[in-house]
Amino acid sequence: MPELPEVETIVRDLNSQTKRKKITSVKILDAKAVKLPINKFYKQVVGQTVKAVKRRAKMVIIELLDKFLLIHLKMTGQLVYQAGKKIIAGGHPLAHIAKELPNKFTRVIFEFNNKSKLFFNDLRKFGWIKIASKQELEKISDSLGAEPLDSEFNLAKLKEILSHKQNTTIKQAIMDQKYLVGLGNIYSDEALFLSGIKPTRKVKTLTVREIKKLWRAIPRILKYAIKHRGTSFSDYVDAKGEAGNFIKYLKVYGRAGEKCKVCGGV
Repeated sequence: MPELPEVETIVRDLNSQTKRKKITSVKILDAKAVKLPINKFYKQVVGQTVKAVKRRAKMVIIELLDKFLLIHLKMTGQLVYQAGKKIIAGGHPLAHIAKELPNKFTRVIFEFNNKSKLFFNDLRKFGWIKIASKQELEKISDSLGAEPLDSEFNLAKLKEILSHKQNTTIKQAIMDQKYLVGLGNIYSDEALFLSGIKPTRKVKTLTVREIKKLWRAIPRILKYAIKHRGTSFSDYVDAKGEAGNFIKYLKVYGRAGEKCKVCGGV
């Protein structure tokens, strides 16, 4: 599943490419992908101009004039923006399902006034697109946990989060989206490794010093991953010719049985 850095990367790309562009048409190839009757979806979206593209947790938020398009990629969702020969992609790292557009995994296509297109692909069909009012978006946002890159995520906030999870493992605790958003298996493993904390440790066994190290490690890992455009779509480049290559910097995730990059042990 795409985690915070992968979603943040595509959000920044889409914001720069689609801001102030008008949606001139929508093609819905799989009605289940949109959580609204197709005719109502068309009426509420076609003709709208993109004001901004933002992120909340692992959710892409496309701000329109008086409403919001909410897109969740879930396990295998992708967003692929195509403008002529330029392709900007983010989400699930199966690059081959985005090379031919549209394809059998394409669920929804948005077309803009400059003829560019945004494809929503989803291999396993868990992802979705919703329309929300400002009040509905606020309600959804309130149900989610703290943003680890916000200034409000201080040491006291992490301690408060962990106080609710004393009998769970630390990895499970920081992956609970009700308390802290954006972390999945990849970045929880990397943050815990940087902190020197075994993922299977119970929260109640952690010292104040260890919690402080973790608090520092979480945003550090996420920012570093965003800098390298996450672990998705190493085959794709953006308008600046940059590709996602954080996979080269992973210390532990997906490296079982390999030599440690720090001590050289296995």
